[in-house]
Amino acid sequence: MRRRSSRQRVGVVGVNDVTEGERARTMDQEIAPIPVRPWTLNGMSERLIVSHYENTYGGAVRTLNAVRSELAGLDAGTPGYRIRALKREELIALGSVVLHELYFGNLGGEGNKIPEQVGSALEEHFGTVAAWRREFVGAAQSLADGSGWVLLTYSRRQKRLWNQIASDHSQAAVDAAPVLALDMYEHAYHLDFGANATAYIDAFMRNVNWAAVVERLAAVRADRSLPQEDPSDRSLPSLSIEELAAQLAKGEPVQVLDARPRHHISRTVDLMAGAIWRDPDRVEEWIGELSPGQPIAVYCAYGFHVGCNVTRTLRERGFDARYIRGGVSAWYAAGGARAMRPAST
Repeated sequence: MRRRSSRQRVGVVGVNDVTEGERARTMDQEIAPIPVRPWTLNGMSERLIVSHYENTYGGAVRTLNAVRSELAGLDAGTPGYRIRALKREELIALGSVVLHELYFGNLGGEGNKIPEQVGSALEEHFGTVAAWRREFVGAAQSLADGSGWVLLTYSRRQKRLWNQIASDHSQAAVDAAPVLALDMYEHAYHLDFGANATAYIDAFMRNVNWAAVVERLAAVRADRSLPQEDPSDRSLPSLSIEELAAQLAKGEPVQVLDARPRHHISRTVDLMAGAIWRDPDRVEEWIGELSPGQPIAVYCAYGFHVGCNVTRTLRERGFDARYIRGGVSAWYAAGGARAMRPAST
């Protein structure tokens, strides 16, 4: 989970200068950049993963922020039934946010190559790796006609791993931390697999990122917080999409540059509202169009290499450029405005 700090990273806003409304917004849940490269998965399409991230995960974050905003505005006269309803919605939305971040974070590996650290733990608690897999997959298949999550969790009290079915987003075990999460809601697979949940489960198992599971298991055994699977390049200045939105809302001058590769932008019909697309492979042809006196926010599709490379080039030429963590996909997940891509692009 990621929360915004009480001091804005951009805009030089001091704590004492923040209004009450702005102070409340600093507690908003941020959109986490997607940690998996969607185009690399084996048997799961980029379209499926991006739709799941932008619509379902993004919707959960927006719902959580809306519910918390409403809770913050309640007064002493609010009836109990309203408080109960909102707290229930907050729990469900928070569970959805956390489980989806775990889900995307444990995709992108070679599922058939289970490392020794995980294999030995599975053998200790399930007898064999095959026995664990049989139970985990069977639990997933039992949800094929319904919905829910299948979780490999570590019980802090019992000091052991076990498989769990959570029939909704609020039912993860109290004393346990999920180290592997499989989303069995239809939205997770219907675009690629239709009603064939078995094929989706097989594809998921091929794409498990066991390195993430190793890190999570080590953290929970040591009673540490679960690690955040954030692929952002920390060697470069960057902006979260929430920070960019705050700048734009204040009317601060910022040049928003869409740097998605031509082959990617040609498959889309929209871009971030207010952005201008420029080919990242032809920086020398358009760099003179930029205003050297205004900061530049650069984005690509998901916040991986392309946006960072363009940002690095612009900074080497003396521009105040920052890349947008999570790219345009994170912007859309947060409900950011879109504009139609110019036909000439």
